[in-house]
Amino acid sequence: MEGNQTDIKAAVRRLAKRFNETVSVKYANDAEQMAKQNAPWEDKTGDARKLIKGIVINEEDVIGFGISHRVEYGKYLERDGDGKYAILKPTIEALRSKYFELARKVFGGGL
Repeated sequence: MEGNQTDIKAAVRRLAKRFNETVSVKYANDAEQMAKQNAPWEDKTGDARKLIKGIVINEEDVIGFGISHRVEYGKYLERDGDGKYAILKPTIEALRSKYFELARKVFGGGL
């Protein structure tokens, strides 16, 4: 019985890795493009928009996607002005339900 549990855990880890290498990468890229296209600020240098990057989260028990600013002042765009210039959270919220729906189909209803 213990061997079967080990085999199942290993199979789930392989499936999660494969899911992350395909689906999470796609969603990270989609989030990056969506954020760049929909950023609500007016560009001055273009750096803030250009340096938004999609990221894949791949930790031992956590997989997923996200986006981040790669400019030092990105945190101010997100939090100042009552979120007037925020783009990271709205983008993730727009894509999250589709991502988790697909993950539920792959991994079952336990998510």
